[in-house]
Amino acid sequence: MATDIDDKLLALGRIHDHPALDGIEVRVLASIDARRAAAVASRMTLGLAVGAMLIGVAGATLPYKQATASTRATFAEPGPLAPSSLLLGSSER
Repeated sequence: MATDIDDKLLALGRIHDHPALDGIEVRVLASIDARRAAAVASRMTLGLAVGAMLIGVAGATLPYKQATASTRATFAEPGPLAPSSLLLGSSER
């Protein structure tokens, strides 16, 4: 007892494959690998961005020593950090 669907399946089985279908598995798997690599790269970029933000927040909130202005040295006396006074040592200042 043959039905209409059996005839259709037999006719479909006699049709040759389209030449463009050759190697479709390789192309599909290559596309999946490319998407996976892009996803890994975007996750890595996101992780680095979050890390940079955490470092920035930590640097802004951690206690720090207040900077103080140093006195200006005149030309008459050498400043405390002038190269000549640093080379002479603390005994000759």
